Amino acid sequence: MPAPITAFTKPDCPYCARAKRALDAEGLLYEQIDVTASDRNADASVYLSGIATVPQVFLGDLHVNGSTDVVALQEAGRLAPLARAQHGRLPLDELSDAELASGAEDVPLRDLIPESDGSRTDDPEAWPILRFYKEFFGFWPNCFYYQHHWPEAYKLFVYCHNAGAIGLGKDQLGAPVMMAAAFSTSNAHGCNYCMVHSRATGGEMSLGMGEMVEAARKGDAPEKSPIGPFELALVDLAADATTNGVSGEALGCLSDLRPQARVTREDVEANIMGTAMIASAFGFLNVFNDLSGVKVEAEWAAEASEKAGVQAGRHGVSEDRASTNLDYDLPQGGPSMEEMMAKYDAIVAEAGGVEPYAQTEIGIFPDWMQLWPEPLRARHAHFYAEVMQDRDHSPIPSELKHLMAQVSATARGHDYLAAIEGYLAWIAGGRHGQAAERVRHAWNAARDPDVDVPFTDAERAALKFAWLSAQTPLTTPRRYVQPVSRAFTQVELVHLMTVCGMASLTQRFCAIVKPEIEAPVHRFHEENGLALDTLDRRYPVPGAGCRHETRRGLSAHDRKATPDCPHSPPGFAAFPDHAREAAPNPAEAPNDRHHCLKTDTTSPSSAQGWARSAACRTCIATVSGPWASISSPNGR
Repeated sequence: MPAPITAFTKPDCPYCARAKRALDAEGLLYEQIDVTASDRNADASVYLSGIATVPQVFLGDLHVNGSTDVVALQEAGRLAPLARAQHGRLPLDELSDAELASGAEDVPLRDLIPESDGSRTDDPEAWPILRFYKEFFGFWPNCFYYQHHWPEAYKLFVYCHNAGAIGLGKDQLGAPVMMAAAFSTSNAHGCNYCMVHSRATGGEMSLGMGEMVEAARKGDAPEKSPIGPFELALVDLAADATTNGVSGEALGCLSDLRPQARVTREDVEANIMGTAMIASAFGFLNVFNDLSGVKVEAEWAAEASEKAGVQAGRHGVSEDRASTNLDYDLPQGGPSMEEMMAKYDAIVAEAGGVEPYAQTEIGIFPDWMQLWPEPLRARHAHFYAEVMQDRDHSPIPSELKHLMAQVSATARGHDYLAAIEGYLAWIAGGRHGQAAERVRHAWNAARDPDVDVPFTDAERAALKFAWLSAQTPLTTPRRYVQPVSRAFTQVELVHLMTVCGMASLTQRFCAIVKPEIEAPVHRFHEENGLALDTLDRRYPVPGAGCRHETRRGLSAHDRKATPDCPHSPPGFAAFPDHAREAAPNPAEAPNDRHHCLKTDTTSPSSAQGWARSAACRTCIATVSGPWASISSPNGR
C-alpha cells in the first residue's frame, strides 16, 4: 500500500492550487490540512517542514518543498513513482500541541549568541571600517555585533567583498537603482533587517523608492523618475537571483530595454554585473542576518515604517540602544580602507595571481571565480579561501564547510554550485573514497535523521543548519536550530552562519552569470556515480535506472550506479539514491516560496535570451560582450 500523502495548504493560495493540480493529474490521493484552521495545523506544518510558507507536501514522510518541486517532479514523470516508493508516514498523532508549538517556535540565534562590540576596537586594521560606517550609516550596524565574533571574517567581508561589491554596483547602476536592487533581492528573501536598511540608507530618495518601482511596473513612471522599464528589469533580476529563478529570457529582455535606460551610461553587461554584485552582497547579509535575527536600529526602523511601510518583522527593534555607537572621536591613524584592500590584493599577487592562488588554496580555479569582476576578483578569491578553507582562525573543518555549501546549493537548485562544492569537499576530505561517500550522503545527513550515513551528530546538525539557511523566507524554528546550538559553541555558531552566508553570496552571483561545470568536477561526479541534477539529489527515485543525456553544454553521462548498469565505475556499489531522470531546470520555474507572505516579483518575460557565452546554453540568442572570450584553464 502506498504511503499516505499530506498537503499543508491554505485557502485562496494559487501555489497550493498548483501543487494540488499536479497531484490530481497523477491520480494521487492526499489529505489536505488547512494551516489557517488551527494553531496546531500551522505549527505542524512548520514543525515538520522547517518552512513558514505553504504548500508543504509530504509523500509519506518525505518532504517535497513547495509547488515548484511538486510540479517539476510531475513534469519529469517522477512524482507518482516517487510517491509509490515511500513507506513512512507523518507522526502527527504522536505529537502533542505543546510539542508542535515548541518545535515550530521561531528562535532567533541572537537569543543564544552574546554580542561582541567592535565599535570601540583597538585593532588598527578595523578602524577604517568604523570611519566608513560613520560616514555611510552614521553608526556601526547591529549585524556586526554578531559578525565580530569572527574578527578575521568580519574584516574580510567588508574589505574583500562588501565595500567593493556595493561600490561597483553603485558605479554601474547608479545609486537609485542600486538601492532598489538591494531592497528587491532582500524582499525576495524575506529579510526585514536588510529591507529596512536598503530603504533608509539613502534618506528620502530610498524611502520613496517603492513608489517609483511600482509606478514603473504599472507603466506610469514619471519622466524624472530614476526607475523606468530598464531599471525595473534590473530590480527584478536581483529578486530572481535570490530564488535562483533567473532565466535567459529575463536576461535577454535587458538588451531590448537598454535604450530606455534613465540612469546608467554603462552597457547591458556592466549593468548585469552591477546587479550581480548587489545581489551577492545581500545574499550574504540576508542569510547571516535572518539566522541571527538581529534587531533593527530604532531610528531607521521608525523611518522605514512611517515613510515606506517597511516593518522590522521578526527581527524586532533595538529600543535599548540608539544608533549612537560611533558618536565619539574615532581613532585616527592606522591603514586606510584603500590600503587594507591593497593588502589583500597583494597576498594574491604574491601567489602569482588569482589562478595560481585559487589552485593552491582550494584546488581549482572555479568558473564562477573567473567570471567575478576583474577589479574585485583577487579579493573575492582570498575572502572565499579564508572563510571556507582550514585556517587557524576558524575551528570548523574545511570539508564540513564545503559540504554545508553543497547542501545549501542543492536545496536552492544550484546544479553548478552543488557540484563544485561537493568536489571541493572531496579535496578537503583527502580525495579518497570515504570523502566521496560523504559528498554522496551529505544531503541525506541533512534531511533524514534515521538514515545511516558516515557523519557525526554534530556534522548532521551543521548540514541541517545549512539546509535551513537556504529557505526563503528564512526563519529559525526551534526543532531545526536546537541540534546545532547544542553541538557547537556560541562562537562556532557564528562561523557556521558565516559559511551559510558565503554559500548564499556565491549562489546569487551564479544565478545571474551562469558558470559551467569544470571538467575535473564533472569527472569526479562521473567516476563516483554522483548525480549533477539537484532535483535528483533532493528526490531520488529508487530503481529509476540509467539515463544518458547532454545537459548544459556537457556531454554527460549522469546515472544511477547499479550492478547491472554497464556504465558504473568498476567495483562501485549500488546506491539507489543517485537516480537521474530528465527534469526541467527548477531555476526556471516560477518561485513559490513566499506567495502567501508577500507580493510576487516575477520578472517580465521576453522573446530574447542572453548568456555570457557566444552560444547561449539556456536560449537561442547569440551575444557578444566581455564574457564571450573567456576561456577556462580547467580543461573545458
